[in-house]
Amino acid sequence: MMKSKFLLLLALFSTGSMFGQNCEAFYPFKKGAVIETQSFNPKGKLTGWARQTILDVQHGTNSAAVLVKSETFDPKGKEQAAQELTMKCENGIFIMDMKGFIDPKTMGNSAEMEVKIDAKNMEFPAVLTSGMILKDASIRISMGSGGMTFMNIETRIFNRKVEGIESVTTPAGTFECYKISYESEVKAMVKVTVKGVQYIAKNVGVVRSENYDKNGKLTDYSVMSKISGN
Repeated sequence: MMKSKFLLLLALFSTGSMFGQNCEAFYPFKKGAVIETQSFNPKGKLTGWARQTILDVQHGTNSAAVLVKSETFDPKGKEQAAQELTMKCENGIFIMDMKGFIDPKTMGNSAEMEVKIDAKNMEFPAVLTSGMILKDASIRISMGSGGMTFMNIETRIFNRKVEGIESVTTPAGTFECYKISYESEVKAMVKVTVKGVQYIAKNVGVVRSENYDKNGKLTDYSVMSKISGN
């Protein structure tokens, strides 16, 4: 589930508009826009899907922010988790809320615990070029009570590189995409490390993501199945 959650939430990225200091958002900054993403195992069997809905948009002098409702479902459509995230564009950089990379189910009833969050949010500059190295991103959540820590959940995304541009077809359409490679590491009860690729189309988003094991074998993937109101 942790790996699937990573793929589902990775599909939040997309491009909508430009504002501020040439800040090209990697998410549709339009209230009411909806993105749906499906996840599959290597044999093409549906393992779950996600829906992201733009609830609100706020604009500043050199910034903008959107409030997003993120929902994940099992293959039969039963809701697994829901949370609200904030995406920002500030001074030419799009910033993604890294809380989206932590599965809410792993946190249990955190309302009864002391929760500490230390995040280095994911950034995308307005202009992406082939060979560009992007900054690492991470989030660490510590939960405890009475000054004692009971659980740490950590996600780290690193070695992010723009590989080039490719045409990609999904149920949502055919798009010219930036191909970005990365590595991710998730630590909770166990540690899971994968290599991956995401394909991002301007004004659309991440239309496809793929994860591979240490031997280069495909472990799972996700595709954008629908986008509306963008």
